[in-house]
Amino acid sequence: MPLVTFKTPERVCWDDEKAGLSFFIVAQPESTAKWRENPSAPLDDVVYSQDVFSFKKDNDGLSRVASEEELMQTFKTKDTTAVVRSILSAGEIKSKEFELEVEAQTTTAMNAASHAANVASEAATTALEGVKGYISSFW
Repeated sequence: MPLVTFKTPERVCWDDEKAGLSFFIVAQPESTAKWRENPSAPLDDVVYSQDVFSFKKDNDGLSRVASEEELMQTFKTKDTTAVVRSILSAGEIKSKEFELEVEAQTTTAMNAASHAANVASEAATTALEGVKGYISSFW
C-alpha cells in the first residue's frame, strides 16, 4: 500500500532554567535549518506567526503567549521579532514525521462519508413524511 510521509510543524524551543520557563515558536517544517543558513530570509517564510509561547516546567506543559515581563526577564527585550530571531538561531528544533497508508485512510474517509450520507438521507425521509402527515391533517 502506498505510504505518504507527513511532517509536523517545527517547535523551536528555548529553555530558561533559571526562571523555570520554556519558550517556543512554531515554524514551518524544515524551515529553521534553512533559515539558519540564511538568516536574512523573511521570518514570514519561516514561522507561522511571530507569537512566542511559554510554559512553566511544573505546569504540565500548558502553554500560552509569553508575557512582556517574561520576555524582558529572559531575552532582555519585549521586541517579539528579536526574540523570534534569538529562538530560531539557537533553539532546539522539535518536529515529528509520520507515515499514513493512503488507501486505508481514503477507504476510512469514504466509509465515513457514505455513512453520513445515509444518515442524512434517512433523516430527510423522516422529515418529509412528517411534513406530509402535518399537511394531510388539514385536508
